[in-house]
Formats: sequence, C-alpha cells, structure tokens
Amino acid sequence: MAANRGIASAIEDCYGAAFEFGRWPQALQNLADTLGVTSCAIRTHDNTHPFRSDQRRRTRPTPDSLEHAEFTELWVENARDAPDPHPEREPRLQKPAPCFTVEDEISTPEERRLLPYYQEIARPGHRELWAAVVFPVKRRKWVLSMYRDATSGRPFEMSEADHFLRVAPDLTRIVSLAEKIWEVSLDPALAVLDQFNCAAALLDCRGCLTRCNEHADALFGAGLAIRHGHIHATDRESDSRLQRMIGTAVLSARDEAFQTDPAAITRNGSFWLLAEIVPMTSFVRDLFNGGDFLLCFTDLVSEKVPSERLLGQAFQLTAAEARLASSLANGDGIEAARARLAIGRETARSQLKAILAKTGTHRQAELTALLARLRTPSRH
Repeated sequence: MAANRGIASAIEDCYGAAFEFGRWPQALQNLADTLGVTSCAIRTHDNTHPFRSDQRRRTRPTPDSLEHAEFTELWVENARDAPDPHPEREPRLQKPAPCFTVEDEISTPEERRLLPYYQEIARPGHRELWAAVVFPVKRRKWVLSMYRDATSGRPFEMSEADHFLRVAPDLTRIVSLAEKIWEVSLDPALAVLDQFNCAAALLDCRGCLTRCNEHADALFGAGLAIRHGHIHATDRESDSRLQRMIGTAVLSARDEAFQTDPAAITRNGSFWLLAEIVPMTSFVRDLFNGGDFLLCFTDLVSEKVPSERLLGQAFQLTAAEARLASSLANGDGIEAARARLAIGRETARSQLKAILAKTGTHRQAELTALLARLRTPSRH
C-alpha cells in the first residue's frame, strides 16, 4: 500500500510538471524512486518531435530524471561512435502500446559484452540494466526508459510488467496535456512577430512546416505554397534557392555549424520576398517552445506602415494619437490625415503636439522621418 501511495504521489508531481517544465527532473526522479529504478527519461520515436529518441542535436531540455542528466550527457557525447540499439530495435518488436519491454528482448548477452554502446556508454554511465514502458499519445508512441545500475540493482524481468504498466494510463494523459500546453504557449510567441509585420514560420529538423503566424499564412497562395509539409515558392528558380537554403540549414545543424545565406523569392518577374532562417538559440527556443528553425520573410515590395497598436505601445500614445501617427507614417500630411480621420484642424494640431512630445521630436518632418524608419524592412 505504501508503494502505491508513493507512485500516486509521483504521478501527481508529473501532472504538475506538465504545466511547468522545470519540475520534470524532480517529478521523474520521484517516479523512478517509487518504481525501484535508478533513473528514467521520456522520449518519442517521432524524429520531428523535440523529445525524439536521438538527442544528439537537442533543441531544448528533455524530460530526464535528476539522476539521469549526467548519463544523458555521456550518451550525447558518445552516441555517434557507439549508437544506442534501443530506439532502433524496440519498435521492431511490434508490441501494441501500452506494453512493457526488457533488455533481453533488445540484445543478447554476447552483444552486451561486445557492442560499443554497452562498453562506452552503459557501463561507464552505470546504466547497464534497461527496461521501458511504451505508451501511446495520439498517433505517437512514447517511451518511459528506465535504468538500473548492475552493481546495485537486479535485471528487469517480464514478470514485473504489471508493476510498471500501472503508470502507462497516467503517462498518456500527462504527455497529452503537456503537448496541449506547449502548443498554446507557442501561438502567442508567433503572434508577437505579427505586431512587427514579420512573417514567420517554425520548421522542424527535416525542414517541414510546423506552425506559422498570420503574416506568413497570408503569403501562401500568392507566390508560396505548402506541398507535402514543406514550404515552396511557385517560381521555379526562387524555389530552388529556397530549398537550397533550407537544406543547407538542416545539414549545417546536423554538423553543429549553422550557416545559411538569405534567399530572394520572385513573384511576377520581380523580387518579392527575402527569406532568412534563424537557428533556435536558447532564447528563441524558450520563447517558441519547440521547432528547430525560424523561417522569416521580409516583404521587399510594399512598405509596411506601423500598426496603430504598435505605435501606441511604443510611444504611449492614446488611441486617437496612434491613428493620426499611423496616417502620418503612411505619408499623409497633417491636412490629408485630418481629412481622412474626419477630425477638426485644432484637434489634429493638438494631437500632433502631443505626439511630438511623446516621440521626442520637434517638427512634423522629424516625426515623419522617425516613423519611416519604423517601417523600413530589416533583418530579423
């Protein structure tokens, strides 16, 4: 009964971690302790997911228990020359999820004696004994990998299946909940770029589109298209440049030497967009909660006028002052702006005086020059 209470408490901690990622290490370690294992980690076999089994090119922290972090670093350091057989062989068992799998189903005693993974990672990392709870979340298979130290633990046995599988239903719900929260937190971050007239799309490690903001979505069908999950330019030469840029980014990231050049996209015979790829640095990764690359488009044709909301936020303008400032940024003189907004001459002059004071400018020409700089396309 005490063991059941301990597992229930650890599962409750994991539910809390779904809402606050920083709680995963302690929550999973609590789960490992109550299940009687040294450490554990959660992964998925889907290579497009940030928590994929192959973590050699990580884009974000992963759900590892506290005692597993050091082993993960050892794995990442040596995985190229000593590949882990578990992610490749476990799916071949073709067990319906949820299921329980032990090391003897993955490797033979002879392989564990000779394969580089066991010699260079498992034994030095004191994680020789392995088992997994495989559970489904939507269309993905997820794995709770569990480890024991051979010097202090006993091998996992299939007879323990019921003990470990009791956590599978909750893990399915926890990961499903966590994914929903990651998706919700992603949209506001992309929407921030809408406020700066920036068209942005998130790409995964294969260059496939995962999400885009409203400005990027408006470009599709008018020179850009999505085919088989990839963004393409309808102009053939432009598409060659775009695909070359994305392909170079994917290959460069695998080699940990990110280098790409911008690509110009043509529409109706004229240069239309400038496409640039931004790697997911630690700051960008935290901001967008997923994705491997941020693809940004700069409009080379139309001059974007700063939105009233952006002007209001930037200079603490009232709604009426922001409308006048936006009209002036569009190139209107004060009389034309007054007529467009249907306001009196004295009202317009009063609002202009307030705008000059709040923007730190002294003349209308100086104000117009400042607003023109706000609408100049720039690198993201």
